[in-house]
Amino acid sequence: MAKSCINRPFKFGDKDRREFIVQDSEVSLVAINNTSGNPVFLGRAKAGVSLSEDKWQIRKLSYDSSTGVIRVEWPNNSSGLASTDYEFVWSTVSNLQILNISKALTAVVTVAAISSLQNGDKIVIEDVVGMTEVNFDGSNIYTVANIAGNTFELQGIDSTGFTAYSSGGTVAYGNVVSLTYS
Repeated sequence: MAKSCINRPFKFGDKDRREFIVQDSEVSLVAINNTSGNPVFLGRAKAGVSLSEDKWQIRKLSYDSSTGVIRVEWPNNSSGLASTDYEFVWSTVSNLQILNISKALTAVVTVAAISSLQNGDKIVIEDVVGMTEVNFDGSNIYTVANIAGNTFELQGIDSTGFTAYSSGGTVAYGNVVSLTYS
């Protein structure tokens, strides 16, 4: 009597060992969407894992011009290499309301209140009317610099060639881009 073979999925573990992928429960998913509602970052963990635990596997999704998924990949580390070493913070920080964005060699954003935003924080901007070049497109993540009162700079962003700011917009931080790699 011939033995039957069963194909099982493998993953690479420590020292590139192949290991069985075992799923013993349902999976929890959390997504961070772009302004069109398409998930850009997707967090996956076994059901019952708290959002504050570091057991979430993070994937970055890329789309074609018809919003079809063309790639699901690991986020890159500081060396530009795919990495599973991360911290991901799903916080409940409220978005900041934008009042103005300057056209300047270094773009300055004015918000209604600075809240807990700090220099060095990573942010995305959404729903701006006029200066739409700053709206999140899935890749433009900004670094906050030189906070003064209710203003801050978008580090290294020259907005002189952008369309003039008209109205609206929010600054999202914390729950959107708190990715750090070890």
